[in-house]
Amino acid sequence: MTMRYGRYTTIVVFGLIIAFPLLYLLSGSLMSFQEISQYPPKLVPSELIWQNYADAWEYLTPRTVLNTFIFVISVLVLQLAICLPAGFALAKIPIRGTGLLLAMFIIPIFLPANLTLIPTFIVTLELGLVGSFAGLILPVVGHASLGILLFRQFFATFPGGLIEAARLDGAGWFRTFFSIALPLAKPVIASYSVVTFLTAWNMYIWPLVAAPGPDTRVLTLALAPLAQGISATSHPR
Repeated sequence: MTMRYGRYTTIVVFGLIIAFPLLYLLSGSLMSFQEISQYPPKLVPSELIWQNYADAWEYLTPRTVLNTFIFVISVLVLQLAICLPAGFALAKIPIRGTGLLLAMFIIPIFLPANLTLIPTFIVTLELGLVGSFAGLILPVVGHASLGILLFRQFFATFPGGLIEAARLDGAGWFRTFFSIALPLAKPVIASYSVVTFLTAWNMYIWPLVAAPGPDTRVLTLALAPLAQGISATSHPR
């Protein structure tokens, strides 16, 4: 009994430690600017200022929030639509030159993003997609090398007996993929979805270059001037 209470106490303590940044973020969102910027930091606001949320919503505008979700969800769905079947094909379908294809997918991972920024922008500009959702989304979707290799590695460790049994029963590759491989890939799909969602959500450089207009502006672009204003106020010259 004592051991069980000790285990629960340890879990609660570590849970509170892990949740502390989130709790402080929630507390800070209800503080005034003077309280949130004072030193030493104040953990609990002296007065709950709910108007902060209304001001934030008015500053960001619903259109910016909608643009962000359109961008992030489109990138996630399209990348999954590319990476999942490509990874399965490279792992389970006999294809000539698989090693060469894998090498071609590995190379882009080691290229710095800034190195491909200008060529990508030129291609997007020549296609007339700058300032549109297509120009904002499609180049990001093309950065799918890591996802393809991740799913390929997962399907490579997939039990071959299940695939062979499905093939012996007359199932084609598409049915084998959708009926057997895809349902068993839920853990890796969930992990990749979280990483991809957060990566697209935090993107700043490409949205700034490809679609800075008000009709396609995302949250990172809307918040950038606010951060600069806070920095200037915190460090006056």
